Amino acid sequence: MKFIASLAIGAAFIAAPASAKDITIGLAGPISGPQAYFGSTWHNGFKLYIDKLNAAGGANGTTVKIEQEDDQADPRQGTLVAQKFCDNEDVVIGLVNFNSGVAQSTLPIYEDCTLPTMTFGSNPALTQQGYKFMVRPVANDFAGALLPAEYALQKLNAKTAVIVNDKQVFGQGISEIFGKNFTDGGGKVLDTLSVAPTDVDFTAVLAQIKSKTPDVIYLGAVMPQLALFAKQLHEQGLKTTLLVPDGGYTPDYISQAGQANVQGSLVAIQAPPTDASPAIAEFAKLYKEKYGQDPGPYSIYGYVQGQILEAVLKDAKDLTREDMNEALHNVKVDTAIGHLEFDDIGELKVAPSYLYKVEGDKFVLAGSK
Repeated sequence: MKFIASLAIGAAFIAAPASAKDITIGLAGPISGPQAYFGSTWHNGFKLYIDKLNAAGGANGTTVKIEQEDDQADPRQGTLVAQKFCDNEDVVIGLVNFNSGVAQSTLPIYEDCTLPTMTFGSNPALTQQGYKFMVRPVANDFAGALLPAEYALQKLNAKTAVIVNDKQVFGQGISEIFGKNFTDGGGKVLDTLSVAPTDVDFTAVLAQIKSKTPDVIYLGAVMPQLALFAKQLHEQGLKTTLLVPDGGYTPDYISQAGQANVQGSLVAIQAPPTDASPAIAEFAKLYKEKYGQDPGPYSIYGYVQGQILEAVLKDAKDLTREDMNEALHNVKVDTAIGHLEFDDIGELKVAPSYLYKVEGDKFVLAGSK
């Protein structure tokens, strides 16, 4: 990963005083710890677009500076970052909250200081709380948990499922939605089990599951638990198909679990394949040229958020937080992943989702919606 250099660039931006034609964007996400791959590559996609935008003279002459912070996927750290952004008057918009649990703690802070945000937290409840200063430029868990349930029922002919979750905002929330979708489609949930987010030994849980012989298992959790669970599931001799959310869409899922232990497992994510369109392919090419590696799972969304920001800067009456927020909510923009608009609660009007199957050491597209 190349985020150390990016941090240095961010620090340089912070040191420079803002001018009348500069704005500062606050970037917050996990750039250390088990989820660093997701946060850092997401941010890198945004920086890629902003570098291009600034090199062309900015949007209507306004250039963009970046203040990047590491929330460590920890709600407590996230609140400290949120307050820091709020207190910095130069920060007029935030790309924040990769994790739903962090978003749950920070969105009230951003709301109180009227700092508009593009949040990545996918729990559907986040947009149901009346926040006026947030939008979500990615599919929520209603979409993320629908495709896996449909695939299990229609493609795998699954009749029964066991659901396991880590009792966290994201993991529990998305697993409950999967369960509802599965039963609404005619399947039967045999049991719902919980593990602590720090658990590394799943022997007891797997013994319970083994006795029920489900057709599929859905695990609502994040890395490294996803890989550990998949490894132990295979070692215990369970032949059932494992379905996991977007946290599994990382090379670490395969390498940490062991390639043989995750073959055929399914990962749902909002990210399209890098060859899905000429625009996405061009983005992937530019990303690799700049960072020396393939894009991460959400790098394309960072890039798209740069495109959204450009449109906001061109449409905003002024560069205040309130004017930026109005332009953000009313934005209509063509991006690398298609035309985007937000509804009255900040959700995308159209939000695609994708399902990938592990084959060898690769994630192969299995379906989309």
